[in-house]
Amino acid sequence: MVMQSFALASAGVALLAAWSQNRTVRALALWGIAHVVAAGGILSLMLGFTSHQPAWLGLGGTLLSLQSSLVWKAARTIDSKPAPLIIALVGPAVVALSGGIPGVREFAGSLALAMGAVYILATATTLLLGRKERLAARLPLVILSAVHAAALLIGTYSTFTGSTAQDTVPSITSLFGFIYFESIIFALGTSVFILALVKERNEATGLAAARTDSLTGIASRAAFFETAERVLERYRRDGAPVSIMMFDLDRFKAINDRHGHAVGDAVIRKFCEVTTAALRPNDVFGRVGGEEFAAVLPGSSIEAAYARAERIRASFAQDCRFIRDRQVNATVSGGVSVSIKSEQTLEELLEYSDAALYEAKADGRNCIKRAELAKPEGRTANVFRVA
Repeated sequence: MVMQSFALASAGVALLAAWSQNRTVRALALWGIAHVVAAGGILSLMLGFTSHQPAWLGLGGTLLSLQSSLVWKAARTIDSKPAPLIIALVGPAVVALSGGIPGVREFAGSLALAMGAVYILATATTLLLGRKERLAARLPLVILSAVHAAALLIGTYSTFTGSTAQDTVPSITSLFGFIYFESIIFALGTSVFILALVKERNEATGLAAARTDSLTGIASRAAFFETAERVLERYRRDGAPVSIMMFDLDRFKAINDRHGHAVGDAVIRKFCEVTTAALRPNDVFGRVGGEEFAAVLPGSSIEAAYARAERIRASFAQDCRFIRDRQVNATVSGGVSVSIKSEQTLEELLEYSDAALYEAKADGRNCIKRAELAKPEGRTANVFRVA
């Protein structure tokens, strides 16, 4: 029991220290407090067993059930699920009150163990339901929680049936003795894996931020090229066409200069909303420049891609006549190309679309142009496009 208390206290302090460095993650504080509370509960039980004072035993059972309820609340907090404090306190309160009820007092130890098992089972269930997040540390937390709940149920059975007394120190060789070792593994293991889960989540959040354009929420340039390459390669093997659309907002610098950057940002977001609504779920759309965007349409002919690009252009012009009560009349120009050879690369297709986009700009803007199916020999694709 001394080792139990020391392990729980050490694990709790480690989690609280980690929380002090990252105070936005409340689950670390809750889980750390839970382990510290459990360490106090073990000490209370030790005092109760040695002094034969039922009050210490009652306090120990209450604190241990409070540990389980706080762990449940921490697990719910990890996944941003509601965890009302009243639910976390009702179990420990029932355990505390049971010590003063004749006929129930004799089974207070069993009740404390059973209440803890209920909370820990709820913890394992909560963590299991959040597995779609695909974090490697989540499964070990589920397993450790399930094993701990099973251990508490074993303890409940052992004390309730009388094979382990309610008010004496259980033998280390008894059925209850398994809890001595398992609780240490639970304390240290969950501390390690909750820290690993937080680290994994922070890394995943950072990666997602790097792959997402912060202004519009669509794919960043790097993410677009990475995904588009995979799509092109897959459809190239199947011999299916892949069309590329490129867009550039017309005279965007003038919009910023005349109406301000807030309106300019609103125009960009509006274009992304219009385009996203017009694309299919398997299409790839990203921001490749300040006011320049590209989309990959797998399995789409150039006629279908042209029709979709024209629809985007018309909808955007209609929706951007007024932005924030200002008459903006923003428009967009676009170029469309399609893969016609299996060896064509993404860069080549983008060059074709870029050349078509240049023609749209030169032809008066606010229009869509199809790319030539092949580049004339000797022609380079270094296009210097006007706004």
